Amino acid sequence: MSKTLITNETKSQNKQVKTNNILLTFLVASSLLTSCAQINSAPEFLVVEPLDIAKNQSAHQSVSIAGNLLKKLSFDAYITSPYATLSIMANNKIIVDNLNLPSKGKHTINIIVEFEELGNTTLSFLSRSSATTISNLTLTDVDDLTPVTFNNISTDIGLNTETTYKYGGPSIGDYDNDGDYDFVLNNHNHVPTQLVTQGDNHQVNIQRLFSHSLDFHGSAFGDYDLDGDLDLMVARGGANGTNPTSYILLKNEQGKYVELPSEQTGIKVPARGRSPRWIDLDLDGDLDLMLVNAKTPNSNGPIQLFYKNLGNDRFEQVRVAGIEEASAERTLVMDFNNDNIDDVLLFSPISLWQGNGDFTFTNNTHLLPDNVKNNRTITAAANIDINNDGRIDLYLANGKNHYNISRKSIDYNPMTKRLDIRDDGETGTTAIKFTAANSITLQDMDLTYRQYNGNFRIYLGKDKKYKVVNAEGFQPHQRPLEMREAPHELTIKPNDAQGWPETRQENGLYIGHLGDGHWQAEWVRDQNIYWTVTFSLTGLDSIEHNWAANNRNVQDVLLLNTPTSFTDVTDEWNIPKGGNSWGVTVGDFNNDSWQDLFVFRYGYLKQRVADLLLLNTGKGEFAATTMHNAFTPDDTGHGDMGQAFDFNRDGLVDLLSGSEEKGKWYLYQNQTGNGGNYLVFNVGYSPVHGVDAYSAVVTLTTASGKKYKKQVGSAGAAFSQSYLNKVHFGLGDETAISRLDVRWRNGETKSLSNLAVNTHYE
Repeated sequence: MSKTLITNETKSQNKQVKTNNILLTFLVASSLLTSCAQINSAPEFLVVEPLDIAKNQSAHQSVSIAGNLLKKLSFDAYITSPYATLSIMANNKIIVDNLNLPSKGKHTINIIVEFEELGNTTLSFLSRSSATTISNLTLTDVDDLTPVTFNNISTDIGLNTETTYKYGGPSIGDYDNDGDYDFVLNNHNHVPTQLVTQGDNHQVNIQRLFSHSLDFHGSAFGDYDLDGDLDLMVARGGANGTNPTSYILLKNEQGKYVELPSEQTGIKVPARGRSPRWIDLDLDGDLDLMLVNAKTPNSNGPIQLFYKNLGNDRFEQVRVAGIEEASAERTLVMDFNNDNIDDVLLFSPISLWQGNGDFTFTNNTHLLPDNVKNNRTITAAANIDINNDGRIDLYLANGKNHYNISRKSIDYNPMTKRLDIRDDGETGTTAIKFTAANSITLQDMDLTYRQYNGNFRIYLGKDKKYKVVNAEGFQPHQRPLEMREAPHELTIKPNDAQGWPETRQENGLYIGHLGDGHWQAEWVRDQNIYWTVTFSLTGLDSIEHNWAANNRNVQDVLLLNTPTSFTDVTDEWNIPKGGNSWGVTVGDFNNDSWQDLFVFRYGYLKQRVADLLLLNTGKGEFAATTMHNAFTPDDTGHGDMGQAFDFNRDGLVDLLSGSEEKGKWYLYQNQTGNGGNYLVFNVGYSPVHGVDAYSAVVTLTTASGKKYKKQVGSAGAAFSQSYLNKVHFGLGDETAISRLDVRWRNGETKSLSNLAVNTHYE
């Protein structure tokens, strides 16, 4: 293969290039980020001189593209600040969207990029938050990787949802037994829980399950009464522990959900509800309940609650030693040791509990590696068989939650001249200095309610003349009176805020113009008044502060299930470094017989970034990419959580994605071409005792002797539980199935033989 030298532009040329229009396009375009794939060629290009990129600026590199359009881009990136993000464009199109450089020093990067055309190309590198030096840059052809492409069909199918806060993902299941999947959307505290059902031509109908908003959290589909349809359990919060409540059980009665009173069901122990789970704890064939909760302050009772299904819509609380005292709010139900009894992963902190099938659990946290045992940043988990050996491996998505992000988080975008701040609302003061030649605008103020009912005014200049903006973060009855008729943003001229006050003691935001385009701001909290203080200032030319900004980078972890323990294989499998992941779901998106992962990224405070698709190459590594189009750049939220499932029954795994914090719900249809074969098997009720499909194991054997195994449950989990009983297998080049075996959790089995590929079986 021929090699071509990439010629550097001189540093003086780089500094003089005017890139404003390019960078503005950069910030809003769709994107591509990939990390590792099967590489079958020697390096094709070589750069011999380093490329220097100034902080919040760009630098450029001329290349000549030959061979394949799909290539591995490899380089070393050196940064001088505690963290940075790096994006790359090819001829003004983003090919790497916000690659995280999580720490000071050198980072070795391997990224898969796809160019639009061969020939001369200009690569543009943008570094935010740190100066960056790129060296040892090479490009190599990539083979044996089927890219995955999605299309946003939300509007087309009628999935038009409000901009709302989310809570840990949806629940997926066939609510109306018509053969296709429906789903429940969890929207926290502004829009009540929604049921979305499919109709003709995959058009959806959206209905609210409650007449008014409550503090809603996770949900779970399950047929607890074994009448053939899916009931629903919904968790409610407890007002930060000040008002613990009970869960809500909705019974499916001929296609309508009816709320059963807690006095009737016996599910009435007050709790700060988070994650309901249907699980057969005594292996008697019906579904019991595990209710995973936040710890209630000053409570001496158990944290996690367990209920035995007595039949006739009645449940009885059962105390379960050990696990009931585990401190965690999220959970994943799976069978990690293949004994056909459900086990439980709780997080965070993480703990692993082996189910014994008799309402007891054995603590097997010692099987986890030491580096994850004290991990308190796990936001979601997925059970995935990464090497098709029949054992369940684990992907742990790690991210900082709202509360931890709200501690000195700051983003400044020099192109839009916008400063975004998110700080905690606890006792203290925080100050910044900035320059602005003209007026500035205060907008997007959010003061997340925390039982403080006082004011939070905007004090201008030395004389502290106050203004009021209508901040978000309140329910209507919680909002201070003087905010209710106030505007949502405030434009401040230099003359409006001359000077700086000597005393700043009252709660509020102080802004002063010090002269000659120099400004100062400080926000004051005299007690724990809010969960967060969030706002933006636009029109700023530069900023400075003397406090350490929040480095929001944490590390996702991949655990391989070996016969003796779980082993951390994060590095070996090329999981991207850093980031702030809020969710993960699993599915074979290109039907190549290897299970893939989709990781939801929080991104910037006020700018959505593309999520990560981790394609399993089948060679002991993942290729990370955002070249998938399952991304809506103008969405106003952050990556949260979703589920992978075949929405339209075409044999391709689609994606339901929730965008947190004033984002929407999106359905992305998988449009991948040239993928492999597939088979979908709909697991119904067991043939003798009519046990539902939860935790049923489906084992598929191909004509060539390959085996694949999957368990009915969720495709990754945080707060909610899905009933994915239409089990999807990607088969790659396999053309015939010799045998398919189903084992229900009560031990009943069923076998089929000589099945055709690319078919749905009941």
